Amino acid sequence: MNDTKLELIVHNFITIMPLFQKKLIRRNCGFAHDTFNHSQFQVMAVLKDTGKQPISEVAKKLLISTPNMTKLLNKLIDEGMIERFPDQKDRRIINIDLTEKGHTYLDAKFENVKLTLKERLSPLPEGQKDKLLISLENLREVLTEISSED
Repeated sequence: MNDTKLELIVHNFITIMPLFQKKLIRRNCGFAHDTFNHSQFQVMAVLKDTGKQPISEVAKKLLISTPNMTKLLNKLIDEGMIERFPDQKDRRIINIDLTEKGHTYLDAKFENVKLTLKERLSPLPEGQKDKLLISLENLREVLTEISSED
């Protein structure tokens, strides 16, 4: 692949993410006035996806230092969204997991996001929807291939 094409790909990635956040997610899905910040939401999303995990594993997945996790987790614990408990095999390891309240909160958030995205995308002409569907399927395929190399 030539360098110009790679530069265009990188540029598009960098510019698409803020647009996606601004145009579809943040303003329209109720995240702007949410109780939890982006990092706290990501912690809960990781736990929903993977289940009980050591704090250090969640920190590694989110590229957050383990000491910085403490502040993030304290609010989530105080709000009853996650619980912290020692590992059964190694008491030096502290695990975290979503509570029922955390699961309920995330289910409601994800449902809100789905409904909002449907509402925002439904006015698009069918041809644009088709192009978007194909583009997103291609993007998922490429990102899956990239992530499998790690």
